[in-house]
Formats: sequence, C-alpha cells, structure tokens
Amino acid sequence: METSTPRVGRRRRAPAAGYEESVRQAPAPAPAPDPPIYGELLTRWEEAGRTVPGQRDPEWFRIASSPIWPSGPLFGG
Repeated sequence: METSTPRVGRRRRAPAAGYEESVRQAPAPAPAPDPPIYGELLTRWEEAGRTVPGQRDPEWFRIASSPIWPSGPLFGG
C-alpha cells in the first residue's frame, strides 16, 4: 500500500541460511508401490508405442527441438 509519508524504521532481514523453518519436519514416508494393474497398463502402452509416465516422449522432443520459424522453399528460407 502506497502512502504519502516516507517509510521510517528498521527493515526486516532475511533469516540466516539453515533457519528457514523453526518446526522440524518428519521425513516423508516412502511412496506405496503402484497396484499391478498400472504396471500392466504401462506395459501395453509401451508395446503400442505410446508415451508413458517417467519415460522420454520422442514426439515432444522432436517438436521442442524444431526451429521456431518454419523454413524451406514454401516459407522463403
């Protein structure tokens, strides 16, 4: 909020490194394994050439690595 009076006083300083959280956090529990049906579904998707979680997506890589502007005889380049 802007005011017409100048700000005076002390500014708050950022806490020193290592003191960001005053409450100790319990370590996160290990994630539960996926049910077998998901493993079977991922196997079917991989066999069909589809993208699956945790794997590189070749189509996205191809699109993301292509030039921003089209080139070639139809585009004047």
